[in-house]
Amino acid sequence: MIKYPITADSNSDLKEYGLDLSYLKDCVVCRFDAGEVLLNQGDIVEHLFIIMRGKIKVCMLAANGKDLTLCYYISSGILGDVEFVQENKSASATSIAAFACECIRIPLNLNQEYLIHNITFMNQLASGLSTKLLNSSYAHITSALYSGEERLCSYILMAEHNQMFTEILSDVSKSIGISYRHLFRLLNDMCQRGVLEKRASGFLVIDRQYLTEKSARM
Repeated sequence: MIKYPITADSNSDLKEYGLDLSYLKDCVVCRFDAGEVLLNQGDIVEHLFIIMRGKIKVCMLAANGKDLTLCYYISSGILGDVEFVQENKSASATSIAAFACECIRIPLNLNQEYLIHNITFMNQLASGLSTKLLNSSYAHITSALYSGEERLCSYILMAEHNQMFTEILSDVSKSIGISYRHLFRLLNDMCQRGVLEKRASGFLVIDRQYLTEKSARM
């Protein structure tokens, strides 16, 4: 992680949330490389992160600490918002930079009172939480109503970067609710159809239109 002072661009991001830099303390811009962890599930959340650019993978593990029960990607909004409004300040999920990303980091111990009494910020935060609730409901409906192929197409579109899909396949199978063997068959079938092309680092997306047409949609 590399930290920078707030710039004019990042200050404009703060203003979108109704935040005035002159009232905030010790805020910085943080750049995370791919694979770096922003929040660890179970750790106390000490900062809010406003996502400026990039993509972040959010994963939730089961009680055994091994099985993946939830995985999705975000490229905007706030990290730590769920914990901010709860008494339990432990991170509900692990957040990892899927690709290089930049966020504004706001220390909670120094800024919580200002944030709580900022109506514009709290409205924005509530809007973001409602979006996450709707997305969670959609994910449950998708797992019940759509085929494994449709769920896989949606996941590839969500996770690919520069046309490359490089996810750990065991995590993918758990995230979309199909067996590893079934996932492997679907990927092989897409390669044979010319939708994907197997590469050493993952799969190259060749036919985005096919993925879009087949993806699970409400």
